Amino acid sequence: MKLDLFSYRLELKDTFTISHGSYQYRDTFILKITKNEYYGLGEATIIPYFGLSPEKLKSAFERVKEALSKFKWEHPLELYQKAEPLLKEDRFLLSAIDCAAWDWFGKSRKATVRELLGIDSSHVPVSSYTIGHGSLEEMTRKIQWANWPIFKIKTASRKDLDLIHQLRKETNAIFRIDANCSWDAQHLYRDYEALKDLNIDLLEQPLPMGQETAQQKKWHNPELPIIADESCSEASDVIKCQPWFDGINIKLMKCGGISQALEMIKNARSLNLKVMGGCMTESSIGISAMAQLSPLFDYIDLDGAALLANDPATGVRVINGVIHFSEEAGLGCSLNE
Repeated sequence: MKLDLFSYRLELKDTFTISHGSYQYRDTFILKITKNEYYGLGEATIIPYFGLSPEKLKSAFERVKEALSKFKWEHPLELYQKAEPLLKEDRFLLSAIDCAAWDWFGKSRKATVRELLGIDSSHVPVSSYTIGHGSLEEMTRKIQWANWPIFKIKTASRKDLDLIHQLRKETNAIFRIDANCSWDAQHLYRDYEALKDLNIDLLEQPLPMGQETAQQKKWHNPELPIIADESCSEASDVIKCQPWFDGINIKLMKCGGISQALEMIKNARSLNLKVMGGCMTESSIGISAMAQLSPLFDYIDLDGAALLANDPATGVRVINGVIHFSEEAGLGCSLNE
């Protein structure tokens, strides 16, 4: 097996602001596995607030490249079980390797990853489109330009409740509120109640990690679930979230790839938790990987490539929230020439 790593800069259509800061681009790495006459692709985006840098990811790649190149495997789970102990602290790279392995596996068997996993694609949730935090005028402009049926609204503090009420006047679309840990425990349920009657179908990670115990599920409205994001990174976190959250948000790069995401979905369903599929700022390589699992989710947020001005890849397309699968084998994606 041959492993290669290629770097790209993903330019965004608009400056993107969340509670962790603002950015106009993200650096990303595309990992390529070549084995026999087939190849597979996976992606690892550099997200600084996860402690990532291009140098750190390249260093991790060089550290494991030789050992993984020599490893004999036929199924992606075999490679995952070899790579996971080596990359416990580098899950974005682990995800790229795992997704590339699933892409290779599909291509080698001339089937989509959905088909190989036995996933019924007849019902797929509609994706949200993320509106980064900003002024009312800026956020209104983005909502009017995108015109999607579901918008994920980023907030930077509880003071943004007034902003949400103002945005509600601009569109009848469903809202999802992603607080990115920016709310406070003292006012949590007062602010939660203020979301009623605003056509909001979920609230994502209102409190910082470590403050989850301030949440009481007995006070939650089943029509407005509170979803864990930062508090739930991998399969072992799912049971920890069950007492405080109504569901979890799974992101491939955060958890370590498709193999780990499948385990998280199984764990969440066994605990009667709702499941959301999310993404980072990613090209169509990363989006195509998560899209393979999209029929398994209650909610999906796959707008990462739709936010880009220069997607270096093609694959699954998300248009006005509707996921359009490629029928190409594997993940159904490829790098542009």
